[in-house]
Amino acid sequence: MNRQIKFVAATLLLLSGHAAAAEYDARLEWERRVELGTPVQGVISEVTAQAGQRVKAGAVLVQLDDRGFRADVSKARSRLESLKAVRAEARRERDRAEELYDRTVLSDHELQMALNDAKQAEADYAAARAALVQARLNLEYSAVRSPFDALVISVFAEQGQTVINDLQPLTLVTVADANSMVARAELTEAQTRSLEVGQEAAVNIAGRRHTGQIKSIGLEPVEGTERYAVAVSFPLEDQRYRVGQTASIELP
Repeated sequence: MNRQIKFVAATLLLLSGHAAAAEYDARLEWERRVELGTPVQGVISEVTAQAGQRVKAGAVLVQLDDRGFRADVSKARSRLESLKAVRAEARRERDRAEELYDRTVLSDHELQMALNDAKQAEADYAAARAALVQARLNLEYSAVRSPFDALVISVFAEQGQTVINDLQPLTLVTVADANSMVARAELTEAQTRSLEVGQEAAVNIAGRRHTGQIKSIGLEPVEGTERYAVAVSFPLEDQRYRVGQTASIELP
């Protein structure tokens, strides 16, 4: 008798486990999609990105002619070295003036002048150091790089094109994360009630099953519906899926 009860309980538990998993239709979207440009202006000397290409993080996608930017770095570095010597001399004059003032052989005015010169030298040196940092940043920005392992979605740059950013940076390349995507489904409020961000979930695509986790649960209904968007993030290996491709998600 006890054995029969245990068997029935195990069967009910197994059935309840299957009933807890629900499957919903979904569509694939990029998990990260970024439009890349540069805050500096110049002429494009090389375009290495091609639509559909897989690139590593840090790979150069578009390169501006960097000769002017390199010249600015050299100029800023030289000025910094020059002002470093000026600052050192101003410090020595300040120390000497303070020593003479303590021995009452220097007037208040002469001491103040030495102090002012030292402060000015410090300020000029700090400004030159900031200018060198900015010049180095501009040189770095002359190359548009991939921020992560990515797929190149589109390229809007041509060799010889002049990049002018009037109000906002011009989009030169669009990339998407090559290591993960999301499957997005629209569920009723009741269907989302037991879900939590971070819960494990599965994504089925063309007969292949991927284990992922719930990335987001919409708090406002999708426009024109009474349903809420639920996105499941899952890792990619060598698969190449496309945005809009049909899938299904299994939720706990």
